[in-house]
Amino acid sequence: MAKSRELSSCGTPSDNGPLSLGIAEQRPARRVDLLFASKIVRRLRDGWTPSRHVLECSGFVEHWMIVTGGDVCLLKGTVWRLPVSRSMLTTPLLAIDPVARWARAIDEWFTIGPGLDLFGTEIHPDGVADRAARWLERQLGVDD
Repeated sequence: MAKSRELSSCGTPSDNGPLSLGIAEQRPARRVDLLFASKIVRRLRDGWTPSRHVLECSGFVEHWMIVTGGDVCLLKGTVWRLPVSRSMLTTPLLAIDPVARWARAIDEWFTIGPGLDLFGTEIHPDGVADRAARWLERQLGVDD
């Protein structure tokens, strides 16, 4: 598969910068990125997990929370990347494993610290992936 693309994110979000599909002031995702994200979601739902190397090279998100309300869950938090920089993050969330401490956005892996539990509500990781799969299908124009 496109493992080299996953590994190429070491130290930087991607060659094209972070994607958010119109969230905040960032550019919309390209179809090729959505197709790649859809493949990753399928693999994750089949039990595949990111390698330790990919996660070692990923951005670190602290003080994060999952926000719902639209078609897809959003990951919000503070992200640290190499070279050392810190910024606020709001991105569509494809998958998350709080126990293994990783999350996947459209074009980037993240390691995650403890999440904020502001309201005592918890979103199950399977629910995040289910919503992401349906959302990606709609974005790609695939009929059910």
